[in-house]
Amino acid sequence: MCHFSGKHAKTKVTCENGNIHTIECNVIRVDSALYGRADRSTCSQGRPFWQLFNTGCSRSGILNFIKERCELQQKCDVQMSDVRNPDPCLGTFKYLQTDFTCVPAGKPSCTVVRTLINISAWTDAFYGRQKRNVCNNCPLAMSQNVNCGHPTDLVAEKCDGKKRCNIKAANSVFGDPCKGTHKYLEVTYVCICK
Repeated sequence: MCHFSGKHAKTKVTCENGNIHTIECNVIRVDSALYGRADRSTCSQGRPFWQLFNTGCSRSGILNFIKERCELQQKCDVQMSDVRNPDPCLGTFKYLQTDFTCVPAGKPSCTVVRTLINISAWTDAFYGRQKRNVCNNCPLAMSQNVNCGHPTDLVAEKCDGKKRCNIKAANSVFGDPCKGTHKYLEVTYVCICK
């Protein structure tokens, strides 16, 4: 069995003295983020050793900060000035590192010959709202509740093992987890060669 997913893991690093941290791909799925220093080699060129010594330095909350700006987007620009304060370790030369996955955009579809959709292996289907900046072509009040929704196995039940799958993102299919909130369906899937 081979895995053909269209997913690509990537890492973006921007040194502390940079201006903009840009991430771009089909659909961004943020896996981890760090602002600080975790090793002595990243962003070390031309720096004195004492600025690279502290490798246990990181700013708390940076993962949520990056997810809020970049999750499910095709491109996002993070201003380095927005992540520098508060400074997690004075005197240490820091960097912003984001590990992310580029996931396929659009409806689940496997077009390569003899490939089948597999969602349950990744257990990643969600109906509701987790981000304000996704599917926000609605009145502002309808995109503010980001604690709305739940993971769902229904997509895996309907799509696993098929070459193509259409499923309507609607309350009539998934129920209404939070009235008055504009919801969306988010699915991460892989194509498995058989």
